[in-house]
Amino acid sequence: MSSQALIVLSVVLLGLHSFAECSSLPEPGTCGVDFSDRIYGGTITKPKAYPWTAILVYRLNKMKDLYWCGGSLISDRYVLTAAHCVNSLNEDYELQSVRLGEWDLESEEDCNDIQECNDPPLSVGVEKVIPHADFSMATTYNDIALVKLNESVNYTEFVSPVCLPVAEPVKTLDTDGLRFMAAGWGNTEHKNDTTQYGSRYKLHVELNAVNKTFCDVVNPRGVASSQLCAGAEAGKSSCHGDSGGALVATVDGYAYGYGIVSYGRACGKEHIPVVYTRVTSFLDWIEENMD
Repeated sequence: MSSQALIVLSVVLLGLHSFAECSSLPEPGTCGVDFSDRIYGGTITKPKAYPWTAILVYRLNKMKDLYWCGGSLISDRYVLTAAHCVNSLNEDYELQSVRLGEWDLESEEDCNDIQECNDPPLSVGVEKVIPHADFSMATTYNDIALVKLNESVNYTEFVSPVCLPVAEPVKTLDTDGLRFMAAGWGNTEHKNDTTQYGSRYKLHVELNAVNKTFCDVVNPRGVASSQLCAGAEAGKSSCHGDSGGALVATVDGYAYGYGIVSYGRACGKEHIPVVYTRVTSFLDWIEENMD
């Protein structure tokens, strides 16, 4: 092997070693692996697709469980979500737990029509919630939070983390040219605080990135550099996912969470994109707040 090749190999190995030593986040191969090899039914996912998808479970008046927001598993103890999902909750509501490995909300056993079945979903308690200190509901800036689970979860083909773009080249990849996916259980609405409307099954939607110039035009207050936009296609929006859920792009075979569902002026309307928190703007904050 030439001396030049040895130098290049050494630099690569040093970079991998530095990532493993410095980061509390899992590496690609442990994270970002989607064990389903196909999507069927147009919008309904295969049971084990998007294994990082989490549901935040809220308790109403210490009696009824409600599903308001989603999130994404990023390590064996942490779920990444939106600050608006956990900040300033009404006193009647309490973030009770996080569900992982879920697919069919109305069935104890998650099986599709050809009897492919998931392991039973996990319900994991919450140790603490860490919203960004500078989150503003008025501007939606810094709409990011961590939920620390009260126990570690074991990774399986049904429960595993999404990667975060912490290393090059994925960290500085131009997101304007990416095609994203969002997954969740639909736009959940509440009536009289007791009734929910959303999908029974985990859904997914494919979304195009939208450049900041266009997004600024359709959002009167504009978007910050720490936000990104996607959607703007008729009938397609992360209203078909959940607030707090991940906006994911596949790079070199691994799934990376580039965005967190934050807000939108309309659902599934042509030329009106949804705004997401840009994860790469908060990588330091994420790692600093993970024990």
